[in-house]
Amino acid sequence: MKNNLIIAALLCVVVYSVAAGDKIDVSAVVTKADAEAILGVPVKDPKGRNKEGSDGFYDSEWSYYAVKGDKALVFDVLYAGREAPPHLTQTMFSVLGPERGKPTPVDGFGDKAIFYYDKSGLEMLNILKGNVLITIGMHGVPAKTVLEQEKLLAKKILPKCRRPVRALCQRTWRR
Repeated sequence: MKNNLIIAALLCVVVYSVAAGDKIDVSAVVTKADAEAILGVPVKDPKGRNKEGSDGFYDSEWSYYAVKGDKALVFDVLYAGREAPPHLTQTMFSVLGPERGKPTPVDGFGDKAIFYYDKSGLEMLNILKGNVLITIGMHGVPAKTVLEQEKLLAKKILPKCRRPVRALCQRTWRR
């Protein structure tokens, strides 16, 4: 039994280490050329950052803004760290949405996805995939096409996001 516990602990460490290398840089997944194609105008170089904490927390937050005009494309991909409160990204997802009214559920993306108009003026698509929270926002794009364009972007980002490893380790420890 003791050997099984040690093996399980080592497995969790290895799995966490492997997953840490799988974090994405959104600006490398959705390039400047992609942003220009989606927005239909030339855009400035991406602005943002990739921030990583010592506990596995990771945040890739990037924006593309039109050279002229007010069109914008914003992204945030957040991985909860190992020391984060349980269900952090699920809790964050549950409080996102419009100030008034209800968000529109979007099927086929991650575990849950919603679409809504944000008070900041962005059309938002939020996706929860395990312990990863993905936000895609657009401004200045016709309302009738924005959701489909955000879905196309989500299809580029989602395959790069790994399933949570925390659940695997918790199941291993309980055995």
